[in-house]
Amino acid sequence: MAQPLTKTKRNGALYARPADIDAIIDEAEREDLETLVRRARIPRRSSPGFLPLESLVYIIRDARRRNDQKTMSDLMPVLLVRCEAILKAKITADDLPSAQEVTEEILGEFAVLFAEDGQPGSTNALDFFECRFNAAFRTFRLPYIKRERDRIDPLVSVPPQTDSSDDDVTDEDFFAQISGAFRIPENQIDHVLRNRLLAAINRLPADQRKALTLYYYYGFPEESDDPSVTSVASICGVTGRTIRNRLSRGVATLSKHFNQKGRTANEHNELRDTA
Repeated sequence: MAQPLTKTKRNGALYARPADIDAIIDEAEREDLETLVRRARIPRRSSPGFLPLESLVYIIRDARRRNDQKTMSDLMPVLLVRCEAILKAKITADDLPSAQEVTEEILGEFAVLFAEDGQPGSTNALDFFECRFNAAFRTFRLPYIKRERDRIDPLVSVPPQTDSSDDDVTDEDFFAQISGAFRIPENQIDHVLRNRLLAAINRLPADQRKALTLYYYYGFPEESDDPSVTSVASICGVTGRTIRNRLSRGVATLSKHFNQKGRTANEHNELRDTA
């Protein structure tokens, strides 16, 4: 049975999933991971076996609570690609020249919500996504679009959007493979250091924050010659060399933050063990 939500609305009422989403979650909890991945890849709501984004968010969050790294690592790439398909339909280069960069930033910040979920001080923002994903994702992305529009032309306003067509968006190619190595079980982690690390990562520039979150937290490889493999480089739309530069700069900043001197070439591996 799906766990109840804890986030409250302005009127004090708890967020609540629609009954059909709860029913789909209950069904999904009885299915194996292979079936869930297959269902998560189905792009259209009208197709048999379609897994709504609301339920996909719940499954990933629940896997994190149970420290089920395999489920997280198999389903998170699917969720991000489905979100990317929505963003590509909503943010076009004709409308916004920097559409690709804004899309990457939004996806990176959305991934950070999962990294922060359940941490001390968390606002449980993902509860909203379990209830009405399209509305929540629209609310989440609009500030990034508005900020970019204001930067390009302060006189250009963000056009209103509705979520009437979001459910009809066809996802593009899905990627399911990620790096085999992930992190040590959560119960072995120094929680104080983990929280300090997440807070420090959140203060990094957006490109470095996204690279570190995708690489160290979710375990995506830096790059891959195999187009069927999702990598940090493919998500960000840059080269593997650029990703390595972002990781190096981010690690250097974190090293200074934690006053860790004399790091060696195994810096990345040490940080992976910590994150």
